[in-house]
Formats: sequence, C-alpha cells, structure tokens
Amino acid sequence: MKTVAYLALAGFLTMTLGCSSALKVADFKELACDKKECDIAPPDYIVSKKKPRVAILNIEDTTEFEGKLSKPAVETLSQAISHGFGIEVVERGQVNQLFKEAKFSETLGLDTDFSKLTNVAKDIDFVLVGSIPSASVGAKYTAPSSYVDKKGKTHYIAASCNVSGASVVNIRVISTATGTVSKVFKPFKGSASGSSEVPNSSSCNVGNPLATATLAVTKAIENGKDDLHDAFPNYGYISKTLTNPQDNKSRIAYISLGKNDGVKIGDKLIIAKYVKSYDKIKKIETTSVMDLADSYIDITGFSDNESIVKIPEDISDQVVAGYIVKTAADRSFMKNIMK
Repeated sequence: MKTVAYLALAGFLTMTLGCSSALKVADFKELACDKKECDIAPPDYIVSKKKPRVAILNIEDTTEFEGKLSKPAVETLSQAISHGFGIEVVERGQVNQLFKEAKFSETLGLDTDFSKLTNVAKDIDFVLVGSIPSASVGAKYTAPSSYVDKKGKTHYIAASCNVSGASVVNIRVISTATGTVSKVFKPFKGSASGSSEVPNSSSCNVGNPLATATLAVTKAIENGKDDLHDAFPNYGYISKTLTNPQDNKSRIAYISLGKNDGVKIGDKLIIAKYVKSYDKIKKIETTSVMDLADSYIDITGFSDNESIVKIPEDISDQVVAGYIVKTAADRSFMKNIMK
C-alpha cells in the first residue's frame, strides 16, 4: 500500500512542480484590471501582521498515569503551533511568571471559571486549555505459525508481541477579552504501536507503559494540527496583481506572506475579501469576510515577506489589490494517503 502511495505522490509532485516551474513572472504585465483597488481595505492588524498572543496552560491528565502525560502534551502542543500559524505563542516561562505574579493557578481544567482570566492575562489574547480523558496501553501476543507456498516450501513465522497505545486529547480556546470559550475542537485521537519477536507469551508485555502512552498523546495532537491550523491561520493581503496580456484570465497576485511567515511553495491559501451587509431590523451595517477560492503558493524568494500565487480562473475577473489571503490546512487526498 505504501509503495502505491509513494508512486502516486511521485507522480503528483512531478505534476505540481512542473506547474510551479512553468509560471514565468515575465509573462505578466500590469494591465487596466490590475490598477483597480478593493472597496474595503484590509484592517491594520493584517497589514502590520499583528498576531494574537496565545498561551498554553495546563492539559489536565485524568488517566491512570496520574498527571505524568500533562507536561509532554503541553510541549507537543506548543511545538505544533509555533511555526506556520497566525499566532505568537507565549513562552512557558512567561506564562508561569504571569500567573505567579497574579497569584492565580495556571493548572486550569475544563471546568474552570474562565472569566477570571480577563483580569490576569491582559497581554494575552487567547488561552489554550485541555484534558486527556483517556490513555490506554496493551500488548497482544501472536503465536508462531507456518504456511506452505505454491511451490511446496514451508515458511515459518516467529511469535510476536504487538505493543499499542491509544489516547484522546480535548482542547479548548478561551478568549481572555470575554473570559468565554471561543472554540471547542472535536477530540483529537491518536494511537501508536510496535511489534517485535518474542520467545513465548510470557515475554509479551508493554514494557514502558508511560512511554507508549506519551507517544499516543503526541500522535493525537499531531492528528489535530490541521484543525488547529484552521483556527489560527496566517493572514496577509494582496499587494498587487499582474495579468498575462495574451490571456486575461491568466493572472497572478503578490501576497504579503513569505518565508518569514513560515509559508513555502505548495502551501494552501484561501483568497477572500471583506464585504458589507446591512441589517434592516437592527439598522446597523456590519463587515464580514467572504471566502472566494483556494489557491497555492507558486513562488517564494523575491522577498522573505512576499510570495506569488496563481489566481484561480473562476475568480480571475474579481481579484484586486487589497483582498486578503489566509493560510489553510491541506486536507487533500494526496496528503491524507501519505499519513
């Protein structure tokens, strides 16, 4: 199965890289359509790349491991969201000092009164809290066996022991501005296993239960990375567009996200714009974000704070400077098949 997956990936990469290398910026010029600007300019926090500050507090371990899974879970979560996300992760030492000075316990559980955070974490925008409600480990013995192939040759399979672990991790996002839960992720689930030959059934045991459970917790958080990414995207804006004079539907956009923002060639983006709507009952006008289409980064390197994307043809006549872009997790078939 993996061989098929790798072959499929090789073909996909060949096709993708071929498309990316075929994009020649010299073929694009500034035409009349590229001089237009959007009706609603991107907000200052996107232009200045001001990222919300996020603190990771306790991930409560309520399993039989009695709290020993909490620290590695926090470390794994911190590493998972520290790069390529639209947030600034507050260092653990700063978090501990902040709560120490405020004489407030940072070992928060999911049943905590989060309204207290509004007076404690004034320089933090969001707080992540969580729990590990389950983490199990086990060992399964497989007796030795044999079989005869088509040529009449006998093959012997040694006895083996499969050690496995499974876990569930719950994560919530708390807004410190309101002291309320702003996002509840679906449970992150993970498992880990390994097999080795053993002489007999009495030799089949877990060995190091904590290490196996920790690996399962790490896998659970890694499996939830796409959901975390979509909750905290990197925001940028389109600084200018260019059009191919030979084909008005062939257009590219320069965006304000580059290597310094953790993006790279092939990363998925969503092109969006701000729109206004009017509530006739409340008599108020509101502004919201409208997603237009997915795109992918084609070129980086001109500047560490800039990249180029190909504008999808179905929205090529709409996109102008000032539209926004946001990173998104790639949930494509090819990515999932390689997991």
